Amino acid sequence: MARSTESASSARRAQGEESRQRLVEAAVALISERGYAATSVGDICRRAGVAKTALYWHFESKEGLLAAVLETVGSRWIEEIEKQVYLQGDPIQRLNGLVDGWRRVLREEPQLLRLHLFLQLEQGDASEPTRAALEALFHRAERAIVRGIEDTVGCRDVADLDLAAHTILALLQGAALRVSMLRDEAEIDRVFDECRRTVILVLWSRLPEATRVALEDEVRRRVGSARGSARGTSDRGLRDENDRP
Repeated sequence: MARSTESASSARRAQGEESRQRLVEAAVALISERGYAATSVGDICRRAGVAKTALYWHFESKEGLLAAVLETVGSRWIEEIEKQVYLQGDPIQRLNGLVDGWRRVLREEPQLLRLHLFLQLEQGDASEPTRAALEALFHRAERAIVRGIEDTVGCRDVADLDLAAHTILALLQGAALRVSMLRDEAEIDRVFDECRRTVILVLWSRLPEATRVALEDEVRRRVGSARGSARGTSDRGLRDENDRP
């Protein structure tokens, strides 16, 4: 009898976890399509195939569900960032991997990017818990980028890495918005190639001198066309500028 009771309890827990996950996934899909305000509790429950009572049981409110949604989105972002930044070979490959990973998220799970944009526009100032959850999501992403860069260059004293991570994240968000309007693969390639060059240049002046020297040929090869298009800027001129106190 005890074993039967334990088995039934395990089955209920599994069923409860499944319904919770369905609610989160339904909310991600609907909010990314319509926005938060236009997505009702009834809409979410119908998409998830569960009763409204299940939503209130798991999350207490629609806003409680939103917190779980942001946690899920953040975890997927961080997982992709860490996978791409930490598991590549040399530093340039790792930075390229960051951009490639963002492109993959955009292609495979575009709703994750649309969702946070909707929420920023709709809820950033409307609700303190939601604003705090959005801020926490971006801090997590930025910290993951910082850790990856520190690991890449092998030191912890790179100047203003938090600002660099903020700039990189903003750049990737902008690329996602631009790509969402494009259908031409060649244009999409150009957007992400420019992201790649810009990420490298954002970090270049912050790298230790020994790292810059070691990577100089590779950086010149990858960003040469961008540098060459800048009026009056040469490789030597850029290096001198970066070495100034």
